[in-house]
Order: sequence, then structure tokens, then C-alpha cells
Amino acid sequence: MKIRLEIHLDELFDLDDPASLRALMRSLPVATIVAGVVFFAAAPFSVILAALAAGVAWVVALLLSAGLVLGMANGAAAAALSFVAPSGGGTPSIDDYSEEKSLVARGRIDDALAAIEGKLAIRPDDPALLLFAADVYAREAHDPAAAERCFLRVREVPGVKREQDYAATNRLVDLYLGPLDDTARATAELERIRARHPGTTAASGAEKALARLRTHRH
Repeated sequence: MKIRLEIHLDELFDLDDPASLRALMRSLPVATIVAGVVFFAAAPFSVILAALAAGVAWVVALLLSAGLVLGMANGAAAAALSFVAPSGGGTPSIDDYSEEKSLVARGRIDDALAAIEGKLAIRPDDPALLLFAADVYAREAHDPAAAERCFLRVREVPGVKREQDYAATNRLVDLYLGPLDDTARATAELERIRARHPGTTAASGAEKALARLRTHRH
């Protein structure tokens, strides 16, 4: 009786997805260590058998560990693997939204927004995530009202950084002068920039923009 083992990587992992490739690459050291252990354990019996067993163990370990990394969104899998494949740092990695950006790049805007909203449900007070969500809503989804809600929420987050507050306000001005067409609110936001960031280039730019708006009104 012959047993055929066929593994279709494209059905297990989306090789066009950076997250899948990252999981596979992170799992390589784990798979190599497992294969080495299997080889040395089987070598006394037969070198050929040991090589075959090590090869199978390498593939199985690679797929299992990569699947574990992908399957646990909270990062526990990556932490479990870190003792054999250390990343070089002890602090949590910053979310670079690579999965969502990959979906956007492939035109899957609804899927990207669903992923973003899933993260917002867990981290509703994450200013960086809110700014990213707002930009996707404004630029890719063409939903300025949803973008406005996210930008306004950024400024309500306790302890929000000064630069994040400014970024949200600046983008609100763009929305009010653009798709939302609300000059009054744009003026109020420019006044806010001038008041909250005195003596800065941002305040100077806001003053110039306010002067232009006054000229257009007259």
C-alpha cells in the first residue's frame, strides 16, 4: 500500500500576503532545529532514514509553526516561538497595518475596513489606529463622514500625543475644505491649530489659510 502525501501551500497560506510570508520566514529557524534533532536521533540507525525523517520533520514543523503564528491574532504564538527564534527585542512590535495595507493594495477595500474595524473594537482608544482608519475611509473608501468621525475621536483620546492631535485637526481641515464642503468648520479647525500650536510653522500656516478664507468670503 502506497501513501501519497500532498501539501498545497497555496491552500494553506496566501503567498501574496506579507503576513503569510512573514510567518513562514519566522518559522524557518524552528523547523531547522526540529529537523536537526530528528536527524541526530535517527542517524545511529540509518543516515538515509535520518535524512528523510529530518526532511519530513522540517516541512511539518515549518507549516505547523507558521500556522500557529497566523492563527493567533494576539501574538501569543510569536511569543511562544521566541525562545528558539528570538526577534532581537523584548518590547511588543508596533502594528504597521501590513495586512490591511496589503488588502488595500489589492483593491479589497471592504475587507481592509472590516479588519480595521475589528482592531478598533479591541483598541478603540488607539490614536494611531484611528488615524490610519480615517485615512483609509477618506482616500480609499471615499467616505469622508466616516473619516471625520475617526479624526474627531483621535482628539478625544486621553493622553493623545500633540503631533497626533495636530495630524487629526489638519486632516479635518482638508475634509471640510474638500468633500465635506463646510467652510465654517474648516475655519474653526484652523483657529484651533493656531491656538493650540502657537509660534509653530503649523500656526503660521493656519494663519495664512485663515487669511485666504477671509479674502474669498469678501
